Amino acid sequence: MAAANPWDPASAPSAAGLLLGHLVASGVVTQEMLNISKKSDSYFANFSRLQQITEIQAEIYQKNLEIELLRLEKDTADVVHPSFLAQKCHTLQSMNNHLEAVLKEKRSLRQRLLKPTCQENLPIEAVYHSCMVHLL
Repeated sequence: MAAANPWDPASAPSAAGLLLGHLVASGVVTQEMLNISKKSDSYFANFSRLQQITEIQAEIYQKNLEIELLRLEKDTADVVHPSFLAQKCHTLQSMNNHLEAVLKEKRSLRQRLLKPTCQENLPIEAVYHSCMVHLL
């Protein structure tokens, strides 16, 4: 058997190796326990699976956001559609024309509102004539 090379780090026992050898010799740790702990690739495999699951969940979340945006766009598409906007514009223009007419007739409207209405004839159906006689 060849003598250990003092300059080769693989041949020199490390402090951790010496400690583990001492623990195995004293019976605190068994060799099976050390062999189980050597299987570090299972931890990394689980870690990589966990990372893949996290990435897939992030992708699912992103797709759900895109679906929600598409649904919102679909729900609001009829509101911003040009034909609906033209109809709303036409309605607003007619309201604007009516308000302009009211402002032009402001003086005559004010005079009509100030004039008393008690001496005007109101058309009443014949069925209600007896009721009006009792009321007056």
